[in-house]
Amino acid sequence: MTLTTRITFAVASIIGFAVGAVYGCYKAEDASRSMQSAEAMSIPTITSSFAREQFEHADPAHARQAVRMEIKLLEQLERVAHQTRVSDAVSASESIQLALAYTRLALTEEADGQSEAARRDLGQAKARLNRNRPDKGMTDEQLKDTLKRFDATSDSLPNTDGGSI
Repeated sequence: MTLTTRITFAVASIIGFAVGAVYGCYKAEDASRSMQSAEAMSIPTITSSFAREQFEHADPAHARQAVRMEIKLLEQLERVAHQTRVSDAVSASESIQLALAYTRLALTEEADGQSEAARRDLGQAKARLNRNRPDKGMTDEQLKDTLKRFDATSDSLPNTDGGSI
């Protein structure tokens, strides 16, 4: 090999390595942003599942605490989504999740004998639903029935470990 060939080969290798590194970093950053977005989307699902499990199996105090944690998280995500102006479909989904969480909290309060708190929570649930569907009002019983059907549907979905949610 001549000296010119070696120099050409070395320069081409360096250029190829540099282009590959820059392109690889760009693709890695893009993949990282995608993963961060997926993580943020899974947070409400995880807290909702936890709150539902607590609602079904824990004592009222722990169930109430888990549902309030879910509500607080969903309200924070709602504020962030509002500030970043996400689509109406995402906003509607969050409102429905919040309505279900407030209904679950109302059922917990009702079971604990706190009817005033339960009425207030059902009012919050209705407000969340009516924000996206002002033409249709739901009764307290319809909200409770919707939550029960939603939970029954969630129970029948397969979990990633082969069990139920």
